[in-house]
Amino acid sequence: MKFSTIITAVVTTLILSACGGTKVLKNSQPLQATEPLAAVSDQKVTAILDWVIVRDGPGTWAKNADWDEYLLRVSNLSDQPIQITGLIVIDSLDTRIEPAPGRKHLVKGSKLTARRYKYSGIKVKAGRGTGTMLVAGAAVTAVGYGVAQASVLLGGFGGVGTAGAGAGAAAGLLLLGPAIVVGGVVRGVRNSAVNKEIIQRQTQLPLQISAGEQLTLDIFFPLAPSPRLVEIIYTDTDGEHRLAIDTSAVLHGLHMDASKE
Repeated sequence: MKFSTIITAVVTTLILSACGGTKVLKNSQPLQATEPLAAVSDQKVTAILDWVIVRDGPGTWAKNADWDEYLLRVSNLSDQPIQITGLIVIDSLDTRIEPAPGRKHLVKGSKLTARRYKYSGIKVKAGRGTGTMLVAGAAVTAVGYGVAQASVLLGGFGGVGTAGAGAGAAAGLLLLGPAIVVGGVVRGVRNSAVNKEIIQRQTQLPLQISAGEQLTLDIFFPLAPSPRLVEIIYTDTDGEHRLAIDTSAVLHGLHMDASKE
């Protein structure tokens, strides 16, 4: 009985661990921008940062997201087309962080960030420190969002512990292999759905903006703790130009443990 109970617990844990990973929420949280977080202009371009979607923050559409989603607007003030060729986020350690093309690269980049900050004695926590961004009043949510319950997957395992010790152990051993497979499949399917959503949302660069036109950009980055600047790189007939949005105040402390800051 004890052995079968242990096996049942292992099986349940495996399935719950698969359910606890990243996944697309059934009911995402709508985002309505009211005031921009920050903006900057030169003679040719205006760049506005409306919001940064972080783990469990306003606008989130994925559970347990280990990345940041920057929502911007870029206006071409000139009388000729321009081309946005790149965006860079500069974090509090002056590291230049580039966008990543999908979930796997985003998660890998965020782990590298956490390791880099750990060497500096700073703990990185995804979604921590959004207070300054919320105080800025840049976005409000229309409705809440729901998190799917993992408990629905537990119904089929009630009988394992009710049989005799030998039967329970055998059932547990038989279930262990399939549970590992099922857990892996569930995790793989969810990761694939998240990756597909990221690819659909991500603005592809380079992006041309016609004279007098304004376009929105949706760009995914690995975690950038307490970012100081968002740099927009664009080109026109005069060459390459760089425009930096100062985010040192509105994103201060983002993803950083307050006790270590």
